[in-house]
Amino acid sequence: MNSEFVKKFLSRKFLVSLIGMIVGLAIALGADSSEIMQVAGAITSAVSAVSYIFGEAKIDAAAVEPIPLLPAPKSDSDEVNDWK
Repeated sequence: MNSEFVKKFLSRKFLVSLIGMIVGLAIALGADSSEIMQVAGAITSAVSAVSYIFGEAKIDAAAVEPIPLLPAPKSDSDEVNDWK
């Protein structure tokens, strides 16, 4: 469930709508257009960098081959003793 939650909040659609909401609130609160452009640009840059980092991490994790585990050697203590 945690993975789905993170996926939804890192989706491009959600992030673009979040930027739109922030810009809309800034306009409603009377911010200058230059301030709005700076905020939108900063958010867009940060989202791009974070998306790239997560994307590359996912690609790197998929490229790593798991190390095969060897079966443990059997010993006398592995046998179950019947104490009847």
